[in-house]
Amino acid sequence: MLYAYCMKIYTGRKIAKALREDINFMWLAAYNRPDFRTINLFRSERIKDTIEALFASMLTFLMEHGYIKFENCFCDGSTFAANANKHKMVWKKNAIRYQQATEQKCRELFKEIEALNEAEDKVYGNKDLEETGSFADTTIEEQIEQQVKKLEEIASATDRKKTQRKAASLKKKLQHHHTAISKYKRQQQISGKRSGFSKTDTDATAMRMKNDEVLPAYNVLIGSEDQFIVNYSVHQQTSDGACFKDHYHQLQKHCDQKPKNIIADSIFGTEENSELLEAEQISNLMKFPLYHKESTRKYKDNPFNRDNFSYNKEQDHYICPNNKKLLFKRIQQDKSKSGYISTSRRYECESCEGCPFATQCRRGTESNRSITINEKLERYKQQIRENLSSENGNMLKRRRGQEVESCFGDLKSNQGFRRFHLRGKAKVQAEAGMVMIAHNLKKIHLKR
Repeated sequence: MLYAYCMKIYTGRKIAKALREDINFMWLAAYNRPDFRTINLFRSERIKDTIEALFASMLTFLMEHGYIKFENCFCDGSTFAANANKHKMVWKKNAIRYQQATEQKCRELFKEIEALNEAEDKVYGNKDLEETGSFADTTIEEQIEQQVKKLEEIASATDRKKTQRKAASLKKKLQHHHTAISKYKRQQQISGKRSGFSKTDTDATAMRMKNDEVLPAYNVLIGSEDQFIVNYSVHQQTSDGACFKDHYHQLQKHCDQKPKNIIADSIFGTEENSELLEAEQISNLMKFPLYHKESTRKYKDNPFNRDNFSYNKEQDHYICPNNKKLLFKRIQQDKSKSGYISTSRRYECESCEGCPFATQCRRGTESNRSITINEKLERYKQQIRENLSSENGNMLKRRRGQEVESCFGDLKSNQGFRRFHLRGKAKVQAEAGMVMIAHNLKKIHLKR
């Protein structure tokens, strides 16, 4: 299997064909000729339980033979298309909208049922028909069930064919809407925190590819050293920074040893990730989002930039370009999509009225200029600046592109692996493991 992935053969039928035609495959398989079903079953079911152990044993081999020292881990992510139909995407927003529209149709049908019930009451009285119940604290499904029972009672209590047909029609519509609402709720449940999913592979998420095409895909993060892949993880989120925590936990599964430095691009340099590296006592060389921008002349010379405001530590206030004080107002907390809570201090100008710089300084509809200062994040950013400006940090920063991007370039361009062939996150994770091991095997061969 690994040799097949090294030779850019990824489908079960082509591997089965190679076992009959290619002498290298014949020798490796000891002349066994399993058919493509057996190969696919082995790849999708058996390997997913052992791939982590296989990858960990490869890392041990690489360290024992001096291929890697596990000192520097260069991280980055890239999207790989899923084995799913791009025309069968289900969007969470649409499911919510359709559910709301269907529930509104149900409420309109409830009114028709009440009108039918009142008409029957006039003819037969209220002896055999259920009184209108309260819908307080009941779900829409329970309301539909109540109304269906009421329709059945209306139909059984009358001899009028017209009323029976009307009741049957309303019952059929309600049952149809009940099925639709259940479907939309199930779609929202499958989507979870994602924007949607593919019907073909429900674990795949819609992601924007390099050519701007939106396809069901997975986000694959890797860590590399000397262009050997030392860690990999598969995610359903598009943001590399939000996936880094899980990526690091995956690294702990693969190896007991910690890298000394972790080097990554600006999307990784969040407060949450910096806090994780500080707790693990790993040198943080992950750029933060404004790392490159803050070194430009335009950014440095902008007097209205928050970072260019002077700060009075004793009185705890900032001074704007018009020499007005920005006084402390409150402490605010912001929660990220991953659930991480960051704490900031908010400062607001005492008065921007009559200020000649107000239009340049204020943002949007602000009455007075305000700024937020996250002291913890600022401390991490200063730490990252110092690490990256050191001689070793500057060298590692420059190496990041050629280290990790070369691995993705080899996988996608040289190996032609741009799309997974299995479905479901667990199986995709197993296939990703085979791809990474195959990459390392090729690299060992080249080194030798």
